Amino acid sequence: MLVHIPRSFMSGDDPFIPVSLAQFDGRAVGGELVFEARHEGFIGIPHGGLAMGLCLDAWRRIGAPGYPVEAKFKFGGSGVAIGDLVDFQVERSNPGESPMVTAKLTRRGDKTPYVRADIVPAGPGNGPDGPPGRPPEEFRGLPYYKNCFVCGHHRSVPGLQRRFRAHTGKSGPVTTVVWGGSPDDRDRAELFLIGEDELHPAILMSIFDENAGWSGFMLTRACGLSVRASFTLLRPVKKSEPLLFMGWPVGVRGNPKAPRFFLAGGAALSTKDPGRPETVAFGQGEWIIRDEYTRQITENLLPEDDWQWIFGNREG
Repeated sequence: MLVHIPRSFMSGDDPFIPVSLAQFDGRAVGGELVFEARHEGFIGIPHGGLAMGLCLDAWRRIGAPGYPVEAKFKFGGSGVAIGDLVDFQVERSNPGESPMVTAKLTRRGDKTPYVRADIVPAGPGNGPDGPPGRPPEEFRGLPYYKNCFVCGHHRSVPGLQRRFRAHTGKSGPVTTVVWGGSPDDRDRAELFLIGEDELHPAILMSIFDENAGWSGFMLTRACGLSVRASFTLLRPVKKSEPLLFMGWPVGVRGNPKAPRFFLAGGAALSTKDPGRPETVAFGQGEWIIRDEYTRQITENLLPEDDWQWIFGNREG
């Protein structure tokens, strides 16, 4: 049911996340995997973008539905840590039904999936709701982790090495990050493909997830873990395409002075023609605020003397 794609960095000949899979029946497969240190996001846990990206990889291996698609993700269970054994199950719709892929990652012993993805054809006329126009030109570079798959700058294995940026817009904080355009990024893209000339959608998902999460963080000054997300992919992205990711906070849930959740949106734009950027993906997510991860970043972000400005008068 899942076609082998040799160039897929996630599941190809040299898989970034090895999964042992067995056919259940004509429309379902299942297997197991273990997240390793190279998959880290926050310290000790896998990056949520990679978990969601593995689901997108399964969708591409099935081959339907075709672009454009909407992926709806929901997180739950007791969470997953690096080293945990995780069950992976993928199902596709029956012949004659509207094409749909459902993928689940469940920590061994849990009943509720760590993440569930439902991938369906995107509805017509959908588009991102966010701040109009370009982000302000002035920005400040946000700090980063050592080993995070997306923002880690001191990894022993390849990662995306993004440096996110904070802008102060008229309607609130905006976060951005660029991909591609530089020789280093063009070389790096070769490591994260799904075809000869296509960037893996897991890369778009991972950068979107972290960039949008940063924008919610800039509103609340608190870290969160993904609870749910919707992500629409309009078309394949070529490995050589320069991209601009934008993120913006949407709001909070709970007591405004001490919210329990924040919501944020974002988009990925192709800037092949800088005068006419093209939206290639967009979405929105919700994060549950966790004080332990807010404390974690104050103790581990780099450069060591460049995170205090984020919190203003807040300590730790």
